[in-house]
Amino acid sequence: MYIQKIFRPVLLIIIAIMLMVNPLNVIASAGALEDVRTLVKERYVDIVSDDILGSSTIEDIIGQLGDPHSRYLTAKEYQSFVNSLNMSFSGIGIYMDIVPPGVKVTSVIKGSPAEEVGLKSGDVIITAAGQSLAGISAEGAASILRGLEGSSIELTVRRGEEEFRVTVTRRSIEMPTVNGEVLNGHIGYIEILSFGSNTSELFGKTVADLKAKNVDSWVIDLRDNPGGYLDSVIDLAGYFIGTKVVVQTKDRSGTVSYPAKDHSTWNQPTVFLTNQNSASASEILTAAMKDYSKATIIGTKTYGKGTVQSMFSLSDGGVLKLTVARFFSPFGNVIDKEGIRPHISLLGADAKSAAQLLLGEVSHESGDKAGKIKIMSGPNIFEFSLAKARSEEYWQPYYEILNGVGSSSNLKKGSANGFLSVSDSELEKRWPLFFPGYKELNQLKDIPLDKKFTVRFSRSIDWSTVNTNSLELIESISGERISLKFEPLTDTELRVIPEEKLQPSTSYWLMTHTQIKDRLGTPLSEGALSVVSTASVSGAVELDQSKFKAYNERNFKDYGLDYGYTIIDNMFRTYRQI
Repeated sequence: MYIQKIFRPVLLIIIAIMLMVNPLNVIASAGALEDVRTLVKERYVDIVSDDILGSSTIEDIIGQLGDPHSRYLTAKEYQSFVNSLNMSFSGIGIYMDIVPPGVKVTSVIKGSPAEEVGLKSGDVIITAAGQSLAGISAEGAASILRGLEGSSIELTVRRGEEEFRVTVTRRSIEMPTVNGEVLNGHIGYIEILSFGSNTSELFGKTVADLKAKNVDSWVIDLRDNPGGYLDSVIDLAGYFIGTKVVVQTKDRSGTVSYPAKDHSTWNQPTVFLTNQNSASASEILTAAMKDYSKATIIGTKTYGKGTVQSMFSLSDGGVLKLTVARFFSPFGNVIDKEGIRPHISLLGADAKSAAQLLLGEVSHESGDKAGKIKIMSGPNIFEFSLAKARSEEYWQPYYEILNGVGSSSNLKKGSANGFLSVSDSELEKRWPLFFPGYKELNQLKDIPLDKKFTVRFSRSIDWSTVNTNSLELIESISGERISLKFEPLTDTELRVIPEEKLQPSTSYWLMTHTQIKDRLGTPLSEGALSVVSTASVSGAVELDQSKFKAYNERNFKDYGLDYGYTIIDNMFRTYRQI
């Protein structure tokens, strides 16, 4: 009977681009064509018309489904597909990036053939097997560099100004689908690269290892994870939700709920990292975490691949990967073409750094909270130091966390008497949540990119106390500190000169801190800040002397040393859009 020719199907949930194979170009036997017709008719997720089923080739049948996740695989392509799920292949053992001259080695797998011949991170492979790699795609490069175990390939490598040749013998590379480490001495970080056949087992071992190192919070990284086996994610979800339902699937026969497998769970603060390439099985796990309020999700919206595929063996030795169901979150939320929105959306900031900042401290004891910030997001309450948030490493993640947190009601600012509410105005301005207690001075708008600033104080200043730590120009989003030169003009006036041109259409914060002292050693009693915005285009209109004098009279006032400084626009030009 026909059914005897079909292997027991394996449920897969994986994004189509995981398949590093050629486009569909099927030359199959008549028997395989009949196999495909029967499978599509009986098992495809939607009812298929007789017109499509009557097509004369497998290519036509599958093409007319309009489903990027259903396809015919040769036996070789199927094996490559399975290997990709389990992160195993035969090759030279590098992580790569595509650059104009060829393939850049971003890192070398430990113990690999590439390491043995001396390849290093930063090397650029410009030819392989005599073929130039300039302008090649990632898929093309992988097909050349991978090959049969024991086969050799000659590479031309550029390292700085030097070029040299090496011959590498390919062999089997098996990369774990789970990696773990301790961050900042107390955070358990686990990266899940795909949901292969042994991923849940590896995850459990990694969790046990990190728990033995006394971690008190967790980061689970699903970025760029394209999915994998349904059984794998159902098993692994039990570490978070016990035996609760992890996913619902719906096919032409109805809806089935899948409970997770029971594992030892934890109640410590947990953050999940996602991006636009987190798909399928990654989305099942993420959706369950969000439905059951088990983790705070940060990053970008997931891919939105909510369909299940089964693999069916055909009479010609090929395999049909066919969409047989759609899946939904435990609470029935749609994932296909929708994706999962994080609790905190990030744009350019590194989600891993953002998670490290959020999990910087776990203790929530009452008392003096000056210099701290509290963020409520998802099931977690995060508390961390503003001094850490203001560092260049964490500045942009913190700025984008404030963008993505949603509402000022989700924020609290620290004081000596505990945490206080944050106003909508403070959240909109941003800077009061970086430098609470600072005085806001006059804004400068549409300044030229080669702007020089003049700062005037009401008392004679000890200029030795003015340096790049006590007076800063900071790009407000990235936190980049602009290199400055200082030229005292008088005992009370200072010219501040950026050593590089500013960026157009960019906001900066010009800061004076309380380390600045007068000649009697009296420091500023509070810091002060002025928001500076650069012009969007080049182009200038001269201001005559009378207009410049009137401008200064409107904008200049001596606040006195205890209140900081004001900024005089000493340029005789104003920049406008033209």
